[in-house]
Amino acid sequence: MTTEKSKGGRPQKYSYEELRSVLFEYANKKSGKLITLADLGRETKFPRYVWRNNKQIREDIEKLNKTPIAIVGLMKENVKIPSAEDLVNSNYKNKNLLITRVQQVLDAYQTTFEQVLKTTELENSLNIKEKEIASLKEEIDALKKQAAFYQEKYESMTLHSTTLLSRKNFDLKENVIDVEKKFKEIDDEFEDLFK
Repeated sequence: MTTEKSKGGRPQKYSYEELRSVLFEYANKKSGKLITLADLGRETKFPRYVWRNNKQIREDIEKLNKTPIAIVGLMKENVKIPSAEDLVNSNYKNKNLLITRVQQVLDAYQTTFEQVLKTTELENSLNIKEKEIASLKEEIDALKKQAAFYQEKYESMTLHSTTLLSRKNFDLKENVIDVEKKFKEIDDEFEDLFK
C-alpha cells in the first residue's frame, strides 16, 4: 500500500501561469512585505523548491521585492495598494527597508501623477479635435446644400433656356444646351489650334 508521501520519482512540474497566479495572490495579500521563498513554501500549496527552481518566477519575485507596486504592472486586476499602516508595521524593525518601501510608493505616485497629466493633455487635445471635426461636418453639410441649390438652379436654367418663351420669362439670352452652337464653337477652337 503506497501513500502520497512515499511515492518516489521525479517531482511534479507546475506551469508558470499557475505559479504566477499564486504568487500575485500572495503578493497582493502581503503587500508591502518582503517576499521570500520560505514564506511562499509555508503559506502556499507549493513547496519551496518549486518556487526556487522556476527562473521566471524568481525574476518576478525579485521585481516585486524591488518595487511592490510593480504588481500593478504585472497583474492588472485585483491589485491592493499597501496602506501606510501596513508598510510601517511590516517594515518597522528595518529602517532602511521602510525607507525603500516609502520611496517606492512615492515613485509610484510620481509616475501616476505624470501619467494623469499626460492623459489630461490628451483628453484636451481630443476635445479640440472633436470640436474641429464637428465644425468641419457642419461646413460640409452647408456646402452640400449650397451645391444642391446651384445644381437645381443650373438644371432649371438649362431647361428654361430651350424655348423662346421661357428664355424671355427668365431673362436668358440664349439656349444653354444648343448642341449645334456648342459644337460649332468647339470646331472653331479646334481649327484655330492648327492654323
